[in-house]
Amino acid sequence: MVRVVSVLGLVMFSVALLILSLISYVSIKKDLIFTAPKYANAGGPRMYMFHTGFRSQLAMKFLDPAFTSLNNALNENLQESSSWRFNKSAYLLQSKEIAQYIDVPHNFTLTKSSVRVGQLMHYDYSSHKYVFSIGENLKSLLPDSSPVLNKRFNTCAVVGNSGILTGSRCGTQIDSYDFVFRCNFAPTEVFRRDVGRRTNLTTFNPSILEKYYNNLLTIQDRNNFYLSLKKLDGAILWIPAFFFHTSATVTRTLVDFFVEHKGQLKVQLAWPGNIMQYVNRYWKTKQLSPKRLSTGILMFTLASSLCEQVHLYGFWPFGWDPNTGKELPYHYYDKKGTKFTTRWQESHQLPTEFKLLFKMHTDGVLKLSLSHCA
Repeated sequence: MVRVVSVLGLVMFSVALLILSLISYVSIKKDLIFTAPKYANAGGPRMYMFHTGFRSQLAMKFLDPAFTSLNNALNENLQESSSWRFNKSAYLLQSKEIAQYIDVPHNFTLTKSSVRVGQLMHYDYSSHKYVFSIGENLKSLLPDSSPVLNKRFNTCAVVGNSGILTGSRCGTQIDSYDFVFRCNFAPTEVFRRDVGRRTNLTTFNPSILEKYYNNLLTIQDRNNFYLSLKKLDGAILWIPAFFFHTSATVTRTLVDFFVEHKGQLKVQLAWPGNIMQYVNRYWKTKQLSPKRLSTGILMFTLASSLCEQVHLYGFWPFGWDPNTGKELPYHYYDKKGTKFTTRWQESHQLPTEFKLLFKMHTDGVLKLSLSHCA
């Protein structure tokens, strides 16, 4: 009797796993149909299924026996990361291709001489009817010339914010690069063992002011923001104020704050104009045309024009660690217990971006770090 119960229990467990897999498969297929417009070459949908957590891995193993050649390539890469070799000719070719679409040093930021007071700026991702008028205050904050004009860096690290950096101990390695790009004003101090402390450039979407600094409504909010900026100590704060019209009000708040503290902070301000139209055109040639490119791939695009070599950290858009299989948070700085989010599906094609970057890694164009550094 006990043996019969055990067998029945095993059968029920197996059936439950299969049902769970089928549900996951159908869910992911539905996402493919309604949210993933295009994929580069074959294998795109499978790459998309290479998703987050236990559900999707299970679905892949049950319903896609191939589990995609990309998975095998990843395993090989993780085991033999020391075998990566830089392909200088391939890298230079890609940099040349990017330069045909965008002059990064000159389009890096608006300058005092490139705009006039009263000039109307349109937004990259909003209807053409929305405009932002350049005022005296904003113009006074613009640099005289691009801070990266005639600059070239030997080695660069572009640090994404993926949860894969948690426990990676890559901080020392990241800090050793000549120039370090970071995304979205991500915190480093508490996480320096994993992500390093050095920052030469960080992006700052104006919405960060609303999300983390309460729109600077209180003295404490303003002090917190001031102290965060002070830690940058000469780094470039790259502020894409003209992506969405919804950031207009918070952009004005930001401008007022910087005018108020002019001369008190060492941070270099950079305000890109309508740069995304050029960046988007380039990536469309690689069959990547999401509603919006990620900040990470945007920073890689800039780095490709400014650096001799580019290494990527924290570029892993999935909810599980490829080294251990453990669940990961979406960002390395998320509170403990925060579940992996897939809200990015509304705007981005992160798995497709990753697939492109991984292909570049295998070709020696860039180095993609997916393993722990120590």
